[in-house]
Amino acid sequence: MEIILFIYGLSFFVLGVLVLFVKTKESDFFFAKKIWLLDAFAILHACVEWVFLYMYLYPETERFLIPVKLILLLSSYLFLFEFSRFIVRESFRKKTSKLHFLHILYAAPVIYIISLSSLLILILIHPSVDDTIAAIRYTYGFFGSFFLGLGLYFYGDSLKKIEYIDRLKLYFKIPGIAFIIYALLAGIAVTPTLYFPGNLINTEWFLDVFNIPVQFFRAICALVITICSIRALQIFSDEADLKLRKSLKQIKRFSSDVSHELKTPLTAMKGEMEVALLEPRSDEEYRRVLTSSLEEVDKLQSIVKNLLMLTYLEKKPLKSTFLQHSLDDIVLNTIEDLMLIANRHKITLEILHLDTIEMRCDNVLIKTIFINVIENAIKYSPENTTVYIALRNAHHKAIFSVEDEGFGIDEEKIVFVFDRFYRSDDSRSKNIKGFGLGLSIVHQIVQAHDGTISIHNRPEKGLHVSIQLPL
Repeated sequence: MEIILFIYGLSFFVLGVLVLFVKTKESDFFFAKKIWLLDAFAILHACVEWVFLYMYLYPETERFLIPVKLILLLSSYLFLFEFSRFIVRESFRKKTSKLHFLHILYAAPVIYIISLSSLLILILIHPSVDDTIAAIRYTYGFFGSFFLGLGLYFYGDSLKKIEYIDRLKLYFKIPGIAFIIYALLAGIAVTPTLYFPGNLINTEWFLDVFNIPVQFFRAICALVITICSIRALQIFSDEADLKLRKSLKQIKRFSSDVSHELKTPLTAMKGEMEVALLEPRSDEEYRRVLTSSLEEVDKLQSIVKNLLMLTYLEKKPLKSTFLQHSLDDIVLNTIEDLMLIANRHKITLEILHLDTIEMRCDNVLIKTIFINVIENAIKYSPENTTVYIALRNAHHKAIFSVEDEGFGIDEEKIVFVFDRFYRSDDSRSKNIKGFGLGLSIVHQIVQAHDGTISIHNRPEKGLHVSIQLPL
């Protein structure tokens, strides 16, 4: 029994120490930002088991150490309960989740009123020390462990698709199962109480049925949780490595993109200037060269601006800056800004549907999406045709769609339209000015808002672009 209690406490202590030294400040995972609560639980709970071990070895100290054990037990389970609350709310925050009601139930004002009321009622009914310890285990130990396990099991499913998502899900699922089992062993099999279920299922019943103390199985669960958590904590160093590799990739890609796209206008400018300087020219000829060079400078400015925006979108976490905005107002402002271009191209802009939608977003970036998509439809549409625009609220999503009556894109080329500098060589892009960066920027902004974008050819004629942004 002494060895079991020592290993039980040591497992949680090791877990607490490991978490203590893991650097999580730069992590993008919600789990990482709240893991200090698990650290506090593990260290305090290790102390609980070692106090119990000391009382077991020296029964005469029980009278002095019982209050200490009681305080440590309540404190440890409160930290565990709070950690489980955050994980549950994060794992089931999507309204489409079947367990979304737990996200609402585990709001602090709701769950703490319920849990504290339950704890106080149990203590008032049976105010003895043993019954108080059982009440703490029932109220915060069981529910904290069980719902932490449930939350961890589904936590990986709430994450975005990332490079090591499958391994990451496994790291969360195994400790999740272990915490659920631990909840049954530590939150149900308590010291005997006068009320159900402790009057039937308790540590004495467990020993009589299995001939092994329940602490042995609790220790196994603690070991599994610790071992798996060590592997799970590796995600933070993996995350740092991934960020570093992405940064290096972005630098290489940016350098490649810049050298690729800036070379042509610079070469054209240099050639024209060299020719102009070979012999004296008239004022009109110099003016022509300067005008042509100015056009190339405008191209360079546009390319650099777009490349810098792409780099900005890849590096900066934007969600913390989001504010509430009216998407329908942004759509109307965009159409107003593009009306001159549409008239110049003899294109009609028609609003098929416009729902009133409020959404947390970056309004400048959202307008960039609308401008790029509508402007593309205008540029690639024949004269005297119509571009149809719609904004709908459906299935907790804002759905923005644009349809044109142009020539569409070859089916095999649609998959490349989000690549930087990609411009198809079909009739849709002939004699159209551009650099192939617009849709790449749109794609990045949509991803930054956790949305999706799809493009397909219309059955009758033209192209259909649909953007879905979760509300």
